[in-house]
Amino acid sequence: MTEKISACLLLIFGAAMAATSLFLPPEGEIDGTVLMLFAQILVYAGSIFGVKIYIKDLVNQIKKKDETSKEKLL
Repeated sequence: MTEKISACLLLIFGAAMAATSLFLPPEGEIDGTVLMLFAQILVYAGSIFGVKIYIKDLVNQIKKKDETSKEKLL
């Protein structure tokens, strides 16, 4: 749960930084460092959500194999 909260907060922070950067001089341009930070935040958030989904899927596959092997024994 903590990972999801931190990922969502970082996504909001990154989007806010990119939006704020539009209004700082020179107006209308987003600096490359802000874009790089936002890209790193997206990678972090994606890795958190992706790893959790992968592990959940792996556990479900193991449970299905275990259930089918139990059915074969009966």
